[in-house]
Amino acid sequence: MVNTKKLRELLFYGGVQAEVYHDCLPEIRRENRERLLFFLSGGMIFLLMCMMASALCKTLSGGFAAYLAALGTCIGLLYAAQGFPDRHAVTCACTDLFMAVIYLLGIYLDTLSAPTERACAFQAFIVVLPMLFIRPAIWNVLRTVLYEALFVTAVLAWKDPAVYSTDLLSALIFGLMSCVLSTYYIKVFTTSIVSRRQLQRIAETDLNTQLPNRNAYENRMHEYPLRCSNLLSCVYVDVNGLHELNNASGHDAGDALLKTVAQEFAQAFEREDCYRIGGDEFVAFVVDKDPREVRQMIRTFVENVERHGYSVAVGTASCSAGGIQIESLIKQAETRMYDVKEEHYRTPRH
Repeated sequence: MVNTKKLRELLFYGGVQAEVYHDCLPEIRRENRERLLFFLSGGMIFLLMCMMASALCKTLSGGFAAYLAALGTCIGLLYAAQGFPDRHAVTCACTDLFMAVIYLLGIYLDTLSAPTERACAFQAFIVVLPMLFIRPAIWNVLRTVLYEALFVTAVLAWKDPAVYSTDLLSALIFGLMSCVLSTYYIKVFTTSIVSRRQLQRIAETDLNTQLPNRNAYENRMHEYPLRCSNLLSCVYVDVNGLHELNNASGHDAGDALLKTVAQEFAQAFEREDCYRIGGDEFVAFVVDKDPREVRQMIRTFVENVERHGYSVAVGTASCSAGGIQIESLIKQAETRMYDVKEEHYRTPRH
């Protein structure tokens, strides 16, 4: 009996659970965009070579106009894909159009251009093209069915009856092969991405607080100036009294303190922008927020920590977009944090 849940996961999510697949979507989209730019560039070179061959060889001259039309379309798609690097919808549309151009070129070459010869170009395209990009397997299957139907229609309309029976049988065999191979390939690639993300998450997550750790902080810190269009703020936090608490009550009590601070820190700021960078030090980046709003976020964080009976020293610094030196910004916030920490220890406690 077919397991419908497993079949659905295989066809729509590469054999993994839906939430896992959606978690991997940003990486899959980056991969598809890189592949699109590469294959568009490679396709243009291939089409230029085909045009040269058709111009020099009379037996191939029938394909010159088709190659020229395909080349012009690829140039337009490359321009569109490069012009909208952050638009996933544009990337998807360019990908589908690129594949359509190659499929239709194969149909033309194997039917109208060579009505008395057995088809070969389309059969190669129908197997290879679905494995060039990482798309849900169901769309590869539906796309294969669509272009197989167009190919069969063209064969019946224009091919010599002496060869179209062979072409129809080949279309069936290679179409089934395409569906099986592309589905398996998508499953393998998706599983690989999931494993890679899990390893990355382990390497970039602090096990005690579950916040991104120093590895993540150092890998991502230079991305924040690029994400900022107005103002970037850095919030630097140091936990007061951790060493004393460890000595007095043990490291379990110190771990509980750190978990509490991390929880409140992640609630006050965006979790993915919060980092534990040392034993008792945390950093958060705040993108495009008014300084007054940032100060209110800090006050809320400090008050929530104090409700648990703990204390933190917080320093912050902000810089306008266009002139952000991320190391200097962090250093400025750290210096202000130490000023607050010194004031904390100078103030008599009752």
